[in-house]
Amino acid sequence: MASDKSGGVGQKRHYWLREDFDHLMGLLPAADHEFPNSRKSSSSLAYPKNIEGAFRELRLRGLQCDASLLMHLVEQRVVNPAGELSNLEWSKEDIDAAAEWLYEREHWTSLTHFCFVSNLRFGQAVKAVRVAMARYGLPFTLSFDVLGLVTVVEPAADVDDYAWVRFYPQGTKVEPKEETN
Repeated sequence: MASDKSGGVGQKRHYWLREDFDHLMGLLPAADHEFPNSRKSSSSLAYPKNIEGAFRELRLRGLQCDASLLMHLVEQRVVNPAGELSNLEWSKEDIDAAAEWLYEREHWTSLTHFCFVSNLRFGQAVKAVRVAMARYGLPFTLSFDVLGLVTVVEPAADVDDYAWVRFYPQGTKVEPKEETN
């Protein structure tokens, strides 16, 4: 079944959505405090961010961009961050507007593409990876391909819902669900 990526109301998104990003980054100690360089950090929840912080956050959230592309979005009035062109201040809303534009035009990283193809909510996949790393004593990774574990994508019962991803130790017996049509 083909998915509509037109960005219509009610369409699922497969990049790291704001609510999931804020929740998981908020679990980091002092993520919302202003520190030197926090305005250019991908994982800081201190806003406004400078253009470097904006594109780094968007990349972390699964979208491909750089400073020149973000400047193009400003010039085209897709986003309207405060400040002078030489020192723009990107709010959450500005970053989210850029995220929508990038997503709709498929400026995706491989992780977003994986979530799209698997019908996964990006934030759930990030959480599942981090839980698996802690549970199985594995080193930190930015990938959804957790070495040494079996990746299982469980389809959603309803096509309007997201699937779920879970990670199990190698050797775990996994049986496919029988479809009922």
